[in-house]
Amino acid sequence: MRRRVQVASAAFLLALIPAAARADACPASTVDIADWPIVRSARVPGFTLRLPRAFARDTTPIATDSTPSARWRDAARGRFTMSHLTSTAIPASLPASENSPTSMRCETRVGAATATIVAFGDGPSTYVVHARIRWPDGELLDVHADAADREHLEQLLAAVRTIRRTGA
Repeated sequence: MRRRVQVASAAFLLALIPAAARADACPASTVDIADWPIVRSARVPGFTLRLPRAFARDTTPIATDSTPSARWRDAARGRFTMSHLTSTAIPASLPASENSPTSMRCETRVGAATATIVAFGDGPSTYVVHARIRWPDGELLDVHADAADREHLEQLLAAVRTIRRTGA
């Protein structure tokens, strides 16, 4: 009986949280990443990820921003940016995605970290991924990526899931 009351209380509390604030579990990826190379950047040391072979490091100078960031892009207009936030930085909120018919907000494990991922269509040929990855000790990475079609969107979502912190 007590267990039922606890479950009912938890369900009631979850119902009070706005849908945009909570995230469901992310669907399993069907993208095969086995042949993707592991990449890293000196601009964001201590982190690795896998990206499709079509991606190359974007060496365009980054505006004078104190946030260490690394960028990659491919010929199909795909971009992937990973930014390491300091422990004192207040991260911007993740965008709402419910205005797009092709939207998703979910939460998943990324190695030892937890990622909140928002993905949505932002026009007829633009798909966007935002992710915030938080490790148990509070370390944060922000990811922003975009693609020209759903196939590349799925690849970017898979790439987010491959991010690892060296030694974590």
